[in-house]
Amino acid sequence: MNKPPDAFIFMKVGNHAGESFESILRRKNEEFKKAGKIFWGYGGTACHPITQVQPFVNIYEKENGSVYVLMQEIDSRAEPLIAPAKQYSVDGINWQDIPDGINVIGSRYALVLDEIKSTDFDINPQEFEIGAGPSAGKNAEDYMKGHIDKACLIKSNKNKENESPKVKKIKLAAKLIAPYAVLLKGE
Repeated sequence: MNKPPDAFIFMKVGNHAGESFESILRRKNEEFKKAGKIFWGYGGTACHPITQVQPFVNIYEKENGSVYVLMQEIDSRAEPLIAPAKQYSVDGINWQDIPDGINVIGSRYALVLDEIKSTDFDINPQEFEIGAGPSAGKNAEDYMKGHIDKACLIKSNKNKENESPKVKKIKLAAKLIAPYAVLLKGE
């Protein structure tokens, strides 16, 4: 991939739960080798697995073939509780044990990914809008000001002109695979 698709999940990534980003990537590569998928943990209120990510992917996967998560590496200061997830749920009702080989630490949710691959391109958030959730239709650049670190984005037909767009450097990407996003719990 050398340019952004028309629909994707944008996520800022970095150090997490006392672990360096390089260590996380090594661990996630091993996870993929052992389990054939990656649970990429996250938290916050944006990109809820059931109400935002799953419906977003179901819609845009039909149109685009696959939906990807595009990752912008940042200097993260996130220091959540380091409790490992023990179970996951696709629907918030039925819970299953985390598959062997998967290790998710300090997260409420997880994106379910194929292999994480290196890439190198920029995205201009002015060209995209929020594609799911209560802020659907809002310009991505306006939405991602401050501490917003993830969003379901779609190509916008609204032209927002700003002399100095806040371009995001994308170095990593991964395809979302079914069930796309899950809830996590420790016990």
